Amino acid sequence: MILFSGLGSEKLAMGVASGTNAEHGDIRIKRFPDGEFYIRILSDVKGKECAVIKSTDSNDAMVELFIILDAIRDMGASRISAIVPYLAYARQDKRFNEGEALSAKTILGLIKKFSDTIMTVNCHFLHSSGESEFQGIEIRNLDAFPLLTNYFMGKLKNPFILAPDKGSIGLAKKTSEIIGCEFDFINKIRISGDDVMMETKEMDLKNRDVIILDDIISTGGTIVQAANFARSNKAKSINVGCVHGIFSRGLDKLNSVADEIVCTDTIQREISRVSVADLIAGELQ
Repeated sequence: MILFSGLGSEKLAMGVASGTNAEHGDIRIKRFPDGEFYIRILSDVKGKECAVIKSTDSNDAMVELFIILDAIRDMGASRISAIVPYLAYARQDKRFNEGEALSAKTILGLIKKFSDTIMTVNCHFLHSSGESEFQGIEIRNLDAFPLLTNYFMGKLKNPFILAPDKGSIGLAKKTSEIIGCEFDFINKIRISGDDVMMETKEMDLKNRDVIILDDIISTGGTIVQAANFARSNKAKSINVGCVHGIFSRGLDKLNSVADEIVCTDTIQREISRVSVADLIAGELQ
């Protein structure tokens, strides 16, 4: 297999390649003055199996992925795997209001057009790992939450798992079972895309090392409110972890309320202390 990387996913791709027998694909990517991508596949891929690792954390990143995949197909690859650690537009997997676009269907349909298989990590609308099907498109969904759990395990003396909303109860329960500690959740009321409000709830967090986990942190509003709730209930420390660290509003607010923030390298950040490289490599072997 020849393994190619898009921009921003180079370090992760190197980790995946080191865990497999994959050959590093030679690719040239640059931008024209107007921002358009120039992409050239330099490796000989004719008749060979190829994989492309590229997170779609921006609209530009998606265009880049589509062009790379299509170029490899044009060069005669026998089989192409699209490895998209962070899959954008995954929040809109159903129509909540009449006339809404099924963005997840659109994006996955385009990726599928240019590849034979699709692999991702903790897809937002898939609640279990393994093979899934969405709108006739097969997806291999990998679960990185055990890696985050292992990161915190043993580091904290008196852990307590706090789910920032009801939707995270399943994750909090699973994490608490692995670590062997208690868990609970907060009732969240979303006011806008940026603002949330937490309902008052009795919870004994005094001297507890609280762990707040989520699949995606974008604006961080929910996490900040959950951290403030834990702090007001006399938690000893606030520890935040997520799979996909978007941090569209930066880290300042989160750093002001949390003792530690960690994410995986599905999107490479300074706080990417947990790698999904071995997780992906295990699926490619």
